[in-house]
Amino acid sequence: MPRPVARPCRPVAIASALFLLAVLLSAPGPASACEYDDCHSTGAVSKPGAWDIRLPFEAGEQVQVLSGYGPNNGSSLHCRAQDSLCANDYHALDFVLPNHPNYGKGQPVMAIADGVVWHAGWASGGWEAYGLRAYILHDYDADGHQYVSMYAHLHDLFVSDGQTVSRGELIGELGSSCNGDYECGNFSTPHLHFSIHRDSGYGGTGSGGSYGGRAVIPEPFDGYSGIQQWDDLISNNGGAGDDDDDDDTGDDDDVSPCVIAATGSTRVEEDGPCAAHSGDPGTWGDHDGSDGHAWWTEQTQPHPDYDQGVNWMFEFVQAGQYDLWAHVPEGLAGLTGDADYKVFFAGGAAEHVHVSQDAAAGHRVHLGSFSFDAGADQWVRLGNNYPDGGSPGAKVVFDALELAPFEACDCDEVGGVEAQPCDNGGVRVRTCDGCHWSEWTECSDPGDDDDSAGADDDDGPQGPGGRTECACRLNGRTAGGAVPLALVLILALRRR
Repeated sequence: MPRPVARPCRPVAIASALFLLAVLLSAPGPASACEYDDCHSTGAVSKPGAWDIRLPFEAGEQVQVLSGYGPNNGSSLHCRAQDSLCANDYHALDFVLPNHPNYGKGQPVMAIADGVVWHAGWASGGWEAYGLRAYILHDYDADGHQYVSMYAHLHDLFVSDGQTVSRGELIGELGSSCNGDYECGNFSTPHLHFSIHRDSGYGGTGSGGSYGGRAVIPEPFDGYSGIQQWDDLISNNGGAGDDDDDDDTGDDDDVSPCVIAATGSTRVEEDGPCAAHSGDPGTWGDHDGSDGHAWWTEQTQPHPDYDQGVNWMFEFVQAGQYDLWAHVPEGLAGLTGDADYKVFFAGGAAEHVHVSQDAAAGHRVHLGSFSFDAGADQWVRLGNNYPDGGSPGAKVVFDALELAPFEACDCDEVGGVEAQPCDNGGVRVRTCDGCHWSEWTECSDPGDDDDSAGADDDDGPQGPGGRTECACRLNGRTAGGAVPLALVLILALRRR
């Protein structure tokens, strides 16, 4: 029998129904063992060490390896390394985004390096299993070879043949397409099938694809080596940037824009490179926030599910205890009484912090002090879910987070009030921002004073009793509740 024309590798004839079931249940990929040879890694080559490639997702995104190298690491379809008529995908990787609903379906997929779109569109004929896919051609002059990166099963595609792209440029969205359909019956988990080929050709039946050449081991990949199935990686794909490095490659060697300093305070915005989004922020409402902008949407999903939200990713220079705050802007009516901030910190610990954004409007809310490890893979997530008995339809707002090395707090009630009597019979007050007290206000005027000069004793000594307890707990109440409670306390002190 003559060998087939160039096409993705096809499964061998199925020996039994049990074997068929095993193949169908395995993690997916667009290629499997060829009819005329066994699956092996012979002929694979390493990526040039100086070629800087980044994970194909937004900076700060947590990326999980669903299927690793070869047919025994999640996908029996990852095979072949140097066959003239096959897609050599032994060193392909299947990626999912675990911090998003549906494994990250609809999330941005970015170019790993500068290049030119070789071919993009729906695969057909012998290549249809790839679905909606893109090939980017990278000419790496240093070794005289040509490299092709491939992105398959996309949900949407934003580039076309011949288009020049830069590292970090949007090329599509993670999806589950195959066989001409956006929903693939071959597998149930949306993912990005990714691989690199060296000196491959393009052609074959139907729409054609990258075949021949050699499989490329894509390491170091965004700084990672020894990549295994189920590894959690953090993308540092922030674009080409400025050439401020020391290795003359023309790439920016800044490791991550999400670094939390070991001193001072670091603010992480909701629309910055360290905030990964689920859902389409283009459909959300805009509002003034800590840096002039905040997003909001309505709570529509029961706890713990959510389909819209923000995931703030962090990378810590130094392990230690850090205070964590969330900014809640004022002036947005209908805010939720229960926003669920999930904090993921050292050693995989997770804690849910519930905040009444309605009560905290206009404040910086202290979410707590947490022990973070040095490095990445630590985050805060806020979604549009509501707890049992909550209020679907209430607004949840996404504004900046702030972190700083631990400093002992002297209060913990957002909007809590302290009052002290003054010698003139008036009262002065201060409020709690969730960690620290504000400055004392001037003493109020009781209507008459207690000295012969006729002047209020605003600068007199503190009256008896000194510091009192916080007058109110606003978490779980409306912001308007603070004023009546404060007035009750002030009146009581004046009566004394």
